[in-house]
Amino acid sequence: MEKVENFYTEYEDMFEEYIEDIKRYLRNNNEEYIKLQKEFHEILDKNENLVFVLEGEITNRNLSNDECFALSKLVKIYYDMQLIEEKEIFFLSSKEAYFFFKKIGILK
Repeated sequence: MEKVENFYTEYEDMFEEYIEDIKRYLRNNNEEYIKLQKEFHEILDKNENLVFVLEGEITNRNLSNDECFALSKLVKIYYDMQLIEEKEIFFLSSKEAYFFFKKIGILK
C-alpha cells in the first residue's frame, strides 16, 4: 500500500507560513475582512496611545474613556477577523480532507 503523508507531518515546520498565506489571501480577496482591517487601522491611526499599549509599552499609560471604548472596539474587530480566518482554515482543511480521502480510496 502506498504511504500517504498527512498535511501536518509534511508541513509542520511551515505551518505558520501556511496560516500567513491564508491571512494574506483574506486581506486581498475577502471584502468583509478588508473592511474590518481598514476599520482596525483607522482606530489605531486616531489613537496613538493604543498603539503603545498593544506593543506592550504600558508604563505610565493611562487610557481615557474614549481610548477604552476604542480599545474595546479593536478587540471586537479582532475577534471578527479571527472568526473569518478560522472559517477559511476550516473550509481549506475540509478540502484537504476530501483530497486525502480520494487519494487513499475512501472516495471514488
